[in-house]
Amino acid sequence: MPLLALIQVLFLAGILSPARVLAQDTIPARDLRQNLFSVCFKNANEGWTVGDLGRIFHTTDGGQSWRIHSAGTKRPFVAISCVRDRLWVAGQGGQIAHSPDGGLTWQMQSSGTTRNLLDIEFVSPLRGLAVGDFGTLLRTEDGGLSWTKVPLPENIELPPDIAEVVQPGDVILYTIAFADPEHVWIAGEFGVILFSSDGGSTWQQQKSGVETTLFGVAALDKERAWIVGMEALMLATEDGGATWVKQPVETPKGFVLPIYDIAVRGLYGWAVGNSGFLLHSQDAGKSWKLYPIPVQMAGSWFRGVSLMPDGRGYIVGSRGLVLSVDRDKMKPLKENY
Repeated sequence: MPLLALIQVLFLAGILSPARVLAQDTIPARDLRQNLFSVCFKNANEGWTVGDLGRIFHTTDGGQSWRIHSAGTKRPFVAISCVRDRLWVAGQGGQIAHSPDGGLTWQMQSSGTTRNLLDIEFVSPLRGLAVGDFGTLLRTEDGGLSWTKVPLPENIELPPDIAEVVQPGDVILYTIAFADPEHVWIAGEFGVILFSSDGGSTWQQQKSGVETTLFGVAALDKERAWIVGMEALMLATEDGGATWVKQPVETPKGFVLPIYDIAVRGLYGWAVGNSGFLLHSQDAGKSWKLYPIPVQMAGSWFRGVSLMPDGRGYIVGSRGLVLSVDRDKMKPLKENY
């Protein structure tokens, strides 16, 4: 199922509350059931993931057990960003929740929109961006105390047949990646790639050369980045996005599956997608190989990946699936997937 359709199915109605809520139960990894969409880890042991029913999960033992947190909503969160002990999550109906204390407490922030937010990214405790439906692009310079809507460029080019029915400013934006505090990419449907060199204040379109939906982006620095999307698409740039080149990837025989997220740190990289689609790189993203998975995992989708500088990290996906990755190897943290 395409990611947008999947998210729309899982975006169930809920009641939004600004109340500050503390952690609840702790459960072992084998008992995780909620679909998980995004993940971030500060070190090999401590990290957070978000998913269905407004659940926020926190682990301090490398994903072996998780403490459940709530921000007072039953609506799904689909994105999380971590800067040291400050956390932000975003999801349906423009909801953004913030924790200033490593997830101990959560407070809803006023995003100024009711559009669904599909990604959120902070590059410092103060500067962050959020993107979503209908060209929604939000920016903050005060840690989310206030969010400002940033207009998209008026000259966005869409495929001719799409431009007849879709306004350029209404494209769905799925993903954000800061290369540094000033240089940042966002990408979305119809092959749209936007780039900012002033921290997200203004944006210019870059030519992707494709018309398919783009779901994930990773940036090593202001010159090198990757973008992934539908039909096993992977684009790479080594010149700051002046040119984007299709990168060949190995796919399961007989399938052309979407790739939802990608991360590259040092020599190691992982890209994740639908129906058990896992790719890994051992040469700093120059080449990608299909990672063999247990046949029982072929019905699972993976949505988020977080890597640390040493190449270790975590992948999350459907039905509470969490994978621990160690450079070029992965291990599920529960047996039933």
